[in-house]
Amino acid sequence: MAPALAPLAGLRVLELGSDVSLAFAARLLADLGAEVVRPEMPGDALRHAAPEGTLFAYLNAGKRLVVATPDQVSALAREAGLVLWARDAAPGAPLPAQDDPARAPTLVLTAHGLTGPRAGDPGNAFTTQHGGGYAWHQACPVTDPEAAPPLGCPDREAAMLVGLVAANAAMAALAEPPGPSAPWIDLASEDVFAWMLVDALAELHDGVLAPGRRRMPGREITIAGGLIWLLPCADGTIVVSPREDHQWARWVALMGDPDWAKDAALCGTRATRTKHAAEIGRLMREWSATVASRPVFEAAQAARVACFPISTAPDLLANRQLAARGFFRPLALADGGTLPLPGLPFAMRDGAGAALPRGAPAVWPKPDGAARFHTTPAAPSLSDARHQRPLSGVRVVDFSWVVAGPMATKMLGALGAEIIKIESSQRAEFAMRGGWFAVINNNKRSTTVDITTAGGQGLIRDLVERSDVVVENFSSRVLTKNGLSYADLAAVKPDIVYVSASGLGRQGPERDLLAYGSLLQCYSGRVGLIGRANPQLEAMGVMPAWTDPVTSLWESLAILAALRHRAATGLGAHIDLSMLEATVALLPDALLHAGLGRTVPRNGSAEDLSGAPSGLFRCAGPDEWLALSATTEAQRQALSRVIGATTQDAIASWCHSRDARQAETVLRAAGIPATRSRGIFDLVEDPHLAARRLFQPVDGGGWSIALPWMQASGDRGRLAPVPRLGADNEDVFGRLLGLDAARLQALAQAGVIR
Repeated sequence: MAPALAPLAGLRVLELGSDVSLAFAARLLADLGAEVVRPEMPGDALRHAAPEGTLFAYLNAGKRLVVATPDQVSALAREAGLVLWARDAAPGAPLPAQDDPARAPTLVLTAHGLTGPRAGDPGNAFTTQHGGGYAWHQACPVTDPEAAPPLGCPDREAAMLVGLVAANAAMAALAEPPGPSAPWIDLASEDVFAWMLVDALAELHDGVLAPGRRRMPGREITIAGGLIWLLPCADGTIVVSPREDHQWARWVALMGDPDWAKDAALCGTRATRTKHAAEIGRLMREWSATVASRPVFEAAQAARVACFPISTAPDLLANRQLAARGFFRPLALADGGTLPLPGLPFAMRDGAGAALPRGAPAVWPKPDGAARFHTTPAAPSLSDARHQRPLSGVRVVDFSWVVAGPMATKMLGALGAEIIKIESSQRAEFAMRGGWFAVINNNKRSTTVDITTAGGQGLIRDLVERSDVVVENFSSRVLTKNGLSYADLAAVKPDIVYVSASGLGRQGPERDLLAYGSLLQCYSGRVGLIGRANPQLEAMGVMPAWTDPVTSLWESLAILAALRHRAATGLGAHIDLSMLEATVALLPDALLHAGLGRTVPRNGSAEDLSGAPSGLFRCAGPDEWLALSATTEAQRQALSRVIGATTQDAIASWCHSRDARQAETVLRAAGIPATRSRGIFDLVEDPHLAARRLFQPVDGGGWSIALPWMQASGDRGRLAPVPRLGADNEDVFGRLLGLDAARLQALAQAGVIR
């Protein structure tokens, strides 16, 4: 059996504050090998959260829970190599001062951040997903905004997302160059949800974003230009996206070549299919109602057409791909049984064959009474005082395209890595430099190489030999055929960190299925938890993009962990990441309920799972909504003083006669988490987000998004303009590889560089 891999071995982490997001971040660091100590909070509500306290067990697997006095907490903070602090949940934590030169790197999690006009305002993951815009855009466009209000995330997904970002920010802090004081990271959950809005920002860049949520006539829902149809079958529902003409032809054949599909004016080209998508969908639904979903799913995938069923939580527990990849980890129950819990969504194996466990085996956590760290501290350095950023000196060869991979490498570039993007002038998609490209491809250099040629493959090997990380999302067939697999490139660079991100992972019976992020949002069970399935795909979580940006965060986390492991051992790693697992990993509540045989809540955000007064309430203005969530006794008492009661009906009546801004101001002044639900137009003009520099103008016009966290100095990492196609060929292949002008010209004439 291969030895266990622990990239964060020797890292001591102190977790302070009873907060789902922070607990998940610390859990991820524990899964990666850190020693996490969590002082117990008196009356911690998470211990008894539904279902049956299992969420607490899941969030705290692999940690040490202790009972500690304030003096002991202070001592732990000085012994820690990293402190994670949920300030709103533990405002009086006895921590070293920010300017203490001896303190550990510290991440401070709040609702709205430590700076800006709203700093210190109350909030939580429910309200900030509305204030950060994601909930507004998750119900946009809709036919009737009154009947389809903004829609929050299901389950504990919103809090888990913030925790995933916190884990990334913590890893980046650990890699910071030495300085007068350790990093002090300011993470606002509101910033996280605004950072997710790549769709809206891309449409804003291209000038095609409608000003409101009401659906414009003839506007179909597309994701990155691809049409998606929802088709109810005799025994379930599938989604299908035959985007290219050749895919459409095979899909038509699968349906039995119906006469209507021969009408060129209706569906002869991608453009006509987009124009007539609603009518085509109606015709396809007449056919789909007569067939079973599973055979259609399997036949479509066999024909290389992207198609998936909309899964439920019980479906996921029985999913053969997740089982084959060992995604679920057992939680031992008091009755001797076990409950499957999601683990890490990637497999990692280093150059010596050591494998990373997919997650700590979970036992019911109990305080052990020893308020101290047990491990010997170790702090391998990724950078030194000569460097300005955490990944300065790291070079990344980036084969990724579409959304997830480019977002991950953009983040690595923001942290100082040199990103060399491998593109091709022979493929039309690489020539498109519109809004999507402009938002997710900052901080990169562009080269154009024909990787199907022997000369191109030689250039890639030479480049990888001088690099540290490779990121790709090719099919397995493309990798093997072109000599770009991990085995091929590790032969020339043994300590390379190589990341394969694919729809369902590189191993398992469904590894070769054709997948898009939007369809995986359906297969993962996420869509089934959010809203009601409808042919218009309205307010059901198909858009905006979720799986892609979430996958990018898992990619960057895995890369940062692997680079730390390499700094300590000299060993590279192969990371096999599944986008399906990346999505499912943020839905523990649904899986816990299903595993216990309980009814799965359809949308946990409609009413906070703690049972607190919580929800989205109609206000007086047109399509104006207020998100409110009072989760503590003090907040509930304040709500009663302001409104006179804490029932949902009383809150709804109070909000209905008030302007949303006025209601927000009154409630926040009383210490109650409340915010208007708003979209990207409001966000880019918001003085608070402007002060925090989340959205930044870039050369060439338009906005881009910086890192979703910031340093105490206000720094949000590098944000350079996107590159022109092939703009860096001469510098990369000339300066870096040492090729002279004559050789470069010969390679261009041979079609190797083009």
